[in-house]
Amino acid sequence: MANPELGSLQNLVDFPEDDVDVVLSSRECRTINPAVPDNWNNLTPQVRSCVETYTRNWLTVTRRYHKYSNGSRRKGLNLPHQVFECDENFNVEMQRFQSSDAAQADELQTEAPERFIQGLLRPTDLKEVDRRNEMIRKSGRLADLFTLYPPSAEEEAAHYRAIPQSPSEQFEYRFQINFLEFRFEIEIEPLFLILALYDLKERKKISENFYLDLNSEEFQDVLQAQPRLLTYFRKAIFSITQPSAEVYLVIKVEKVLQQGSIADCVEPYTTIKESETAKSKEKIGKLRFQAASSCQRLRLYRMPFAWAAVDLMRLISNRGSQSSLDRGSIIAGSGSDNKHNILPFGSVQHSLNTFNKQEEDKLSDEDLMKFITDDKKPSPLLRRLRKIPGVFRFEVTAVKDTPSFCLTPDFLELKSPNNENSELALEVLEFPLPGLSTPHTMYRNLLYVYPQFLNFTNRQMSARNITVKIQFMGSEDTSSALPVIFGKSGHPEYVKESYTPVAYHSRSPLFSEEVKIKLPSDLTKDNHLLFTFYHINCQSKQSQDCPEVPLGYTWLSILDNGYLRCGTFELPICLDKLPFLYSVTSTSVPGLKWLDNRKAIFKLELRPVSTVHTQDRNLEQFFTLCDAVDEHRPLVHQAEALSQAVSMLKLVRLEELVQFLNVVLDKLLPLLLLSSGMGAEGAPVTKEIFEVLIVIVDQLHCGEEMKKDLLGRSHYLASYVHYIFSTPVLQETRATESEKYATLKPEAVAELRRLRLRSISDPAIQPSRSTEPKDREGILKQSKLFHEELVYCIVFTSGEMRDKVYRQLWFFLELLIKSMSQYLSDMDLWNSPPKRRFSESFLGIIFTVVNISTEFIKHQDADITEMTNLSLGFFLNDLLSLTDRGFVLRLIRHHHKELLDNAVAQPHLHDRRIDFLRVVCSHEHFVTLNLPLASSFETQEGNEHVKDATTHDSPVEMHSLSRKFRQQHFLVGLLLEEIADVLKADSGRLIRRKAVNLLHSLLASHDRDSRLWDIKVKVKVAALYLPFLGIVLSALPQLQNMSDSDRSKLNARYANPRNVASLIFTSPVVLTPPSPSTNRYSTPITGFSSPGSAMATEVTQTLLYCFLWVLKNADDATIKGWLQRLPTQHLLHFLELLDLCVSNFEYEGQPSTEQISSHIYRKSRDMKARLEESIFGTTGARKEMMKRREYPGIDRLFPPVSVSLQEKVRWRKDLTQWRQAVDKDKSKLELQQEALVSGNLTVETNLIVLDTLELVMQQCSSMPEFKPVVAGVLKVLIHSLCCNQSTLYLQNCFNTQRAVIAKFPDVLFDEDSEHCTDLCLLLLQRCMSRFESTRVQASASLYLLMRQSYKVHFSRMKMYITLSLASLAEKISNQDEYCLQKSLGTILTYLETDRAMQHTGFLTQVEELLRNLKVVSGATVKLQDFLKDVDMQIDLMYRIAKCLQNYLDLRLMWLRNIAMKHVERKQFVEAAHCLVHSAALVAEYLSRVEGFVHLPMGSVNFQKISINVLEESLVCDEVFSMEREGICTGNCFSEEGLLEFLDDAVELFNRAECYEAVYEIYKIVIPIAEFHRNIKKLSVIHGNLKETFDLILRKDNKRMFGTFFRVGFYGSLFGELDEQEYVYKEPGITKLVEISSKLQEFYKMQFGKDQVEVLKDSLPVKKESLDPNKAYLQITYVEPYFEEYELKNRVAYYERNSNVRRFIYSTPYTLNGRAHGELSQQYKRKTILTTLHAFPYIKTRISIIERQEINLRPIEAVIEDMQKKTHELAQATTENPPNMKLLQMVLQGSVGTTVNQGALEVAQVFLSEIPDDPKLFRHHNKLRICFKDFLKRCEDALKKNKSLITFDQLEYQHELERNYDALAHNLQPFINRRIPHLYVMTRL
Repeated sequence: MANPELGSLQNLVDFPEDDVDVVLSSRECRTINPAVPDNWNNLTPQVRSCVETYTRNWLTVTRRYHKYSNGSRRKGLNLPHQVFECDENFNVEMQRFQSSDAAQADELQTEAPERFIQGLLRPTDLKEVDRRNEMIRKSGRLADLFTLYPPSAEEEAAHYRAIPQSPSEQFEYRFQINFLEFRFEIEIEPLFLILALYDLKERKKISENFYLDLNSEEFQDVLQAQPRLLTYFRKAIFSITQPSAEVYLVIKVEKVLQQGSIADCVEPYTTIKESETAKSKEKIGKLRFQAASSCQRLRLYRMPFAWAAVDLMRLISNRGSQSSLDRGSIIAGSGSDNKHNILPFGSVQHSLNTFNKQEEDKLSDEDLMKFITDDKKPSPLLRRLRKIPGVFRFEVTAVKDTPSFCLTPDFLELKSPNNENSELALEVLEFPLPGLSTPHTMYRNLLYVYPQFLNFTNRQMSARNITVKIQFMGSEDTSSALPVIFGKSGHPEYVKESYTPVAYHSRSPLFSEEVKIKLPSDLTKDNHLLFTFYHINCQSKQSQDCPEVPLGYTWLSILDNGYLRCGTFELPICLDKLPFLYSVTSTSVPGLKWLDNRKAIFKLELRPVSTVHTQDRNLEQFFTLCDAVDEHRPLVHQAEALSQAVSMLKLVRLEELVQFLNVVLDKLLPLLLLSSGMGAEGAPVTKEIFEVLIVIVDQLHCGEEMKKDLLGRSHYLASYVHYIFSTPVLQETRATESEKYATLKPEAVAELRRLRLRSISDPAIQPSRSTEPKDREGILKQSKLFHEELVYCIVFTSGEMRDKVYRQLWFFLELLIKSMSQYLSDMDLWNSPPKRRFSESFLGIIFTVVNISTEFIKHQDADITEMTNLSLGFFLNDLLSLTDRGFVLRLIRHHHKELLDNAVAQPHLHDRRIDFLRVVCSHEHFVTLNLPLASSFETQEGNEHVKDATTHDSPVEMHSLSRKFRQQHFLVGLLLEEIADVLKADSGRLIRRKAVNLLHSLLASHDRDSRLWDIKVKVKVAALYLPFLGIVLSALPQLQNMSDSDRSKLNARYANPRNVASLIFTSPVVLTPPSPSTNRYSTPITGFSSPGSAMATEVTQTLLYCFLWVLKNADDATIKGWLQRLPTQHLLHFLELLDLCVSNFEYEGQPSTEQISSHIYRKSRDMKARLEESIFGTTGARKEMMKRREYPGIDRLFPPVSVSLQEKVRWRKDLTQWRQAVDKDKSKLELQQEALVSGNLTVETNLIVLDTLELVMQQCSSMPEFKPVVAGVLKVLIHSLCCNQSTLYLQNCFNTQRAVIAKFPDVLFDEDSEHCTDLCLLLLQRCMSRFESTRVQASASLYLLMRQSYKVHFSRMKMYITLSLASLAEKISNQDEYCLQKSLGTILTYLETDRAMQHTGFLTQVEELLRNLKVVSGATVKLQDFLKDVDMQIDLMYRIAKCLQNYLDLRLMWLRNIAMKHVERKQFVEAAHCLVHSAALVAEYLSRVEGFVHLPMGSVNFQKISINVLEESLVCDEVFSMEREGICTGNCFSEEGLLEFLDDAVELFNRAECYEAVYEIYKIVIPIAEFHRNIKKLSVIHGNLKETFDLILRKDNKRMFGTFFRVGFYGSLFGELDEQEYVYKEPGITKLVEISSKLQEFYKMQFGKDQVEVLKDSLPVKKESLDPNKAYLQITYVEPYFEEYELKNRVAYYERNSNVRRFIYSTPYTLNGRAHGELSQQYKRKTILTTLHAFPYIKTRISIIERQEINLRPIEAVIEDMQKKTHELAQATTENPPNMKLLQMVLQGSVGTTVNQGALEVAQVFLSEIPDDPKLFRHHNKLRICFKDFLKRCEDALKKNKSLITFDQLEYQHELERNYDALAHNLQPFINRRIPHLYVMTRL
């Protein structure tokens, strides 16, 4: 029973039967009707042979499946759009958490949950999970992997033998001119235009004339004597092969001849205006009548009139100029390069507005070009030319497709894809410059006649208005003129005669006429040109009806001894009328009268353009002698004829040789076969013929202007071999091509094909068929095989000719391959076994050729053997399809081995070896060639042989590059050996890149080959490359890690976990950056060599991509078997290799606008430099391709190119694919397409890595040491998660990650593993993704991670998650925070639906964790929103630090950040307190962990500095047991760290003048120093203490510790600050207006100028009365408030300014609602505020948590005021040392005349009467006592002041005393009035 699996593999076992086709196809033709002679009967042999070459159908040899060796990529392949977060711009609606205070933060607030994974928590079999994951992962995958990573087009093109362009006319640049309008300002008569192209640089006319008639129908009717079929062209198509910068379009204007000079004819056009008076119109009408009369009589005769020129190159480059001559363009276009590159251009319209009058004596082309050249100089010559106003408007467009109704220069209609009706167009024939020639490919036989000069000055009769009538005569009969002259526009297509323009009244006129003649194909000696000279009477005479007056005649024969005439001729003129018969060959006809005694007075030029008549006499003789060779003549005579013919060919000029190359080769190659059959007589001739062939081939390659392809092959020779060459046959056996190849059925023409002749020139060759003997006359009767004769000629060349043969070996080998293919087709041998197709002796000669070629490559210079090496490779590639493959493979092995053995002495042979291997391996049946037993396939044994051909006996041999593997898979083994060799550390970088690119190209061809698209076939193909896996694994140390390079990442969102972890676990106090070595994802893999040995990035990527291709396409069971046999260490290296794949194919994102602009600029700049380098010959085309990228040491690998070779290399546009895109920059759309490909590349490579990881995991269960392997798998997964990934990959990656942890949880939670921390970080990052699908997957993974760690590792897991989020603090944006809240909602959903965990403590702990995450993320995001609000920033940082109470490292980091903020603002006391809190936290740690006696007991030891520091004692006890987790391992958590904190705090306290705090700190430091007996430290401490105490004594009451203000925020614009009140601590001398102005200006900048208001009072704010769209500030000055008992303990000034929590401010009010009223109605409200923490603190503003109000009655308010005033007097009086200024200021405020009334008024209001309310009795008495005390203090103050003042202040003292006496006198009645009831009650 047949195995169905083998059905798809049978086509791989052997070559198909229809592998090679010999096809006869119709010759392509541009025209509807081919160009052929009019008369085939009387053609000369030379013309006939040329025409046969041009019209013969093409015979091509093609390999039917060759397209698969380099085939095009699959068409219609649409890549899916991969969604990457780094490419997307989101407008996510930001929703904040409304609650921010502590009470609301206790409850978890989350957004609405997103969709979640159904069935995530259900128990499922792990195998079922793996199966489901694999199904999801492998659905929709890309089959053609190399669509995403194609080989370099330049690299492939440099080794690809392209099919040459078919033989056809070559056009370099073509453009079409559409003529739109021509007129002068006044229209008088018909005008005619003649256009042509001129190259001023070469001083040549480079096109034929194009005649244009744009006259109106009115003028056209005037010209026509009778209706005729006329041709009017409105479009012209010009072509330029080698444009220079000075190509001009010249427009000449002619008119019908009329009486008068050119100046007289121009006069009306320059003086008369169309729109002027009636008189002018009358003149115009008269002129039109005269012109009409002239046209009726003289319509056949023209006269020159005007001209203009347009700089065509500048026009199509700069869109033209408006002058008749473009000034400056010549200078701008000048340069050393001969070729001007025409850039692509669109449609360009141009309008000429002036024409130059034609000078009558300046009609020649030289005069015209001199005029144009002088225009670029400040020459007055052109200024003297009269200008004729007019309009000539035309449009220039580049020609892409042939327009419809277009004729060739031969008036043949072209084929056109367009069928639209359009105006008639004409192709204008180009006249190539000397040195530029291309082979003729079509029949063309034209002759251009240029009359130049005529001198009739010596003629007696009237001869002034002279014209020349030109006729082409068929015989000597004067009436035998032939209609072969091309008619002008407005004339019939062909005419019999043509007239030159008339130079008015000139007896020696100059001519500029061009007469185009279509030569008959059968020219005879009777064909000649007849010139008749006439005088034209411009005025009508009654005696003469005809205006022509004959003046003379002359003639010139077309042929000169059988050769077509060309060049310049001077002829005499016969004055008599010619007789009926006259001698064409001679002008010595008797009886005729000649002018000036037969002096040559008429000069003309003939310019033939013919593809059948050569201008080289030697070539003409070669053709003649070849036609004279008769095969039936004796051999001696034939040999002589052949020798003469070959000797003539040696003398032919290269230009002529190129033009007739196809004809020459068609004649020369049969001569080679003919001479070989002549035996000994023909041997020298055979050698001579082959040497001539060698010289021709060499000349075509060495010619500077010769066209070559990328391989350096001559385009003309390659085209000839491919299309035209056919194996020569002798005449008696020649069959028609239609007989041979029309049906392509071998059985139909088998007998005909066997008529081929065999070679007997060498006895070593035994023909496959017997030969017949010669006849008696020695006439050749045997047939010969051309391919055998050719290969013998190659072998037996010697000396200089041998070197030339092997330099251009490709030509001879391609001739050989085509002749061999034709032989197999003719002899019907395709079905024969390959071993029997050719004789053994012939194969032996083939081996000799290969051997000699190898020796030539080994011993010649590197720069001349490259082409030979490639030619040999292509030859052997072709031979594989023609003959025995075993024989060819032996040749391949021989050549490869020889190059390998000599590579040490000649390093360039490495390069040759790789190039050779690339060509050989490009065979379309490469897979078949690598299968064993491929040639022995038999139908009845098919299954068995297929099995043998595609499998191995031993899996070990299949996976390694063993000897058996190399024997069974020869080419693959050879290639993999090269790969293994170049991947060694000592190999060159360039050769390494070439070898890897070869493998890349080969694997890409497999993907493109539709024959291999079947999955089963692809598996078998991939099996051929299994040893490559081990090779790459061995080369791991040399591979380049992309994450270690400097390439810019477009998205740094998902940071490397090692970088972030270094921030988590490094002490925040030590500000040194983390060492790069800590990042295991960005450092070279362990075991890497030095950077110098690492391979280039591009090579690494290519190598890894090929590695992934094998993993993707190989059978899973095979890969698992290979993995199973790997040792554990090698398996870990394999995982590192996968990790490298992730790094090297990371997605870089779509380019931004800036990157696109930079790319365009860089591209244009680089291309300009490269173009200049290439044009000037410093590099060759192919070498430039191979050296596009610079590598160190490249100069050593490539020897300098010789000058002679550089001169031979010419950079041609059509030779390089990349060259054509020099000026084409990539558009934004193209760059986006590249990003699409890059995205799919990243997805596919990562999915392949994921597939492989799954296979590795399947092997882990059976491994004894699986933990390192699983850890390696986790490392790769984590690394891929931290890269830019698509949503598609992330879904699959999370599936795999969850499966790995489910299978091996212990590996993740291992205490020595860092993967758990990394995974937590990356999962949190992905929870912030903008994509819901990614967040859902990350949330699921994070929840399962917590769930699996609950019983054992949950505390660590919570810590890791919190630390990870905290480490991302500075990177979280608003969108991140929003997305994180969505993810937290999803986790909460999983928590609520998890029934298995409902009755455990897991629920509560997770909720608490989520709350912490919420606070940290929310505060972190707001940090970005308040970059300018430092107070808010510090609040948020404090909030984060508070949330991280149990994470000591992070809390220290945030406290340090807060301290730095304070230092920036010069708030040193707050910064010092941050350090005190840090020291207290460290002390708590040291106390609980170490518990040394000399260390502080914890934060309690710091409470004298600040009572706030006790909050550092709230750390959970379990935190101190996590030192092994990497927590608290920095230098900070040590005794040294504690001392460092304290020393820094001392410095800051000193700067803040808080000297008392310094003493308290030293009280902690001294025991530590005493314990260590650090006497030096103690000495320093006590010295500092002395200075501190001295400062306290000196500055005690002079220090300004701060001023406090209450600030209230009201309005929704404040956000979370709305309705919040804070106490702000400002610098000591800050005034209320200052802080009010500062806050108001700040918030105006935030919200707008009109959106912020400051409430002027301190009354309670009613929010309903405020504008909801505005922000309101209420700012009040507050003072520290102490109770009486506190004041007893806070004696010192510092004590009353530290640890302050309560503040007071007073607000006056009246009962009627007003703030102020009469003294008796003035109440006061005292508001006491209590803050959350005591000042000073780590913040400068602290929220108010309690408010207490005390209302004072009016009398109580004044009592308080009097007590305050009395206290001020007492303090000023008792101050020591006395402060006289303060004392006098207080006195003045107490007893001054301006204030006396105030105290007196208080007494009058409150003490004048006894209050009615008994409750006020005590207040009345208290106020009375206050006044008594007040007066006593005033008296004491006066006495003190009197003792202090000097003599000059006595008057001031007296004034104060008088004021005091008056005040005491006025107050005495009120002081003495007592309340009786109060005293009675007292006595009772």
